[in-house]
Amino acid sequence: MARVETLEHEPGRGRRFRAAGASTLGSWAAVAGAWTLIAVLASACHEQSAPPPSTPHAVRYQLDWSWDDVKRAADGSFWEITNNLGYRVRVNRAYVSSYSMELVECPRDATPVAKLETLLCSMIEGTAVAGHASGTPNPAAIRALRVESLTDPAWSEAGVVMLAPQAYCQLHYLVARASRDAQGLPAELDMVDTSLHIEGTYRAPGAPTEVPFTVHTAAAYGALFDHSINPSAPIHVDTGSATTQVIVRRHLGRIFDGVDFAQMRPPVAANQILKSLVDHAEVEINSSHVQP
Repeated sequence: MARVETLEHEPGRGRRFRAAGASTLGSWAAVAGAWTLIAVLASACHEQSAPPPSTPHAVRYQLDWSWDDVKRAADGSFWEITNNLGYRVRVNRAYVSSYSMELVECPRDATPVAKLETLLCSMIEGTAVAGHASGTPNPAAIRALRVESLTDPAWSEAGVVMLAPQAYCQLHYLVARASRDAQGLPAELDMVDTSLHIEGTYRAPGAPTEVPFTVHTAAAYGALFDHSINPSAPIHVDTGSATTQVIVRRHLGRIFDGVDFAQMRPPVAANQILKSLVDHAEVEINSSHVQP
């Protein structure tokens, strides 16, 4: 009773007591609200990262060549081309090592709300929400590991992967050094740890004689393509709806573009050849709704 009388006769203290109680209840309500928000976000993140239920489809990677205006010897022992700087180049023996090919996922919505959602999901789940966890290998990647002849270039199957439903908007193609288990290693030349080897001759514009040259390098060069063979058609592959054929077609007539044989040191010329070979490649995408 005394306690009740004290509160009644000291209303200021009573008000303070009630104010303190209201503040405590408000704090607990804020904490509960925060946990509720986190639970909702966690549920949304789980839904965001979970792949939609659908059937996986195959992606077939293939390598091809275009002869362009290359002049080939009747017996197939060499071919010739005049590059964009006027050099007449004869290729007697040549190999290149295709190392890898991979489709690259389409970027997610870049709006501020989507960025905040992705950031919060990454903080909650500890992973980047982009189809697969950060730091894991791209399931769409293949290591082609194939040594191809440039004197007798031919179409080849690089590899097949089965992919869960996912949208892809780019393709990466890489030329790099061959390993001992690479397909197509020639018997007459050691291409292990080599990305490009070319033997031939060149004749400078207006020069009367041919000059022999050899290019041999372990340098790597790759490029990211976002358009298919038709420049107006951006790459778009949906592995949840169709089987897809991806062809990377290189142009023999362009591989010596920008190569100034008389002025460039062999390593510089090798890098330029790799760059021209890859940068002038074309990507062809063919999709079929028929299962392989």
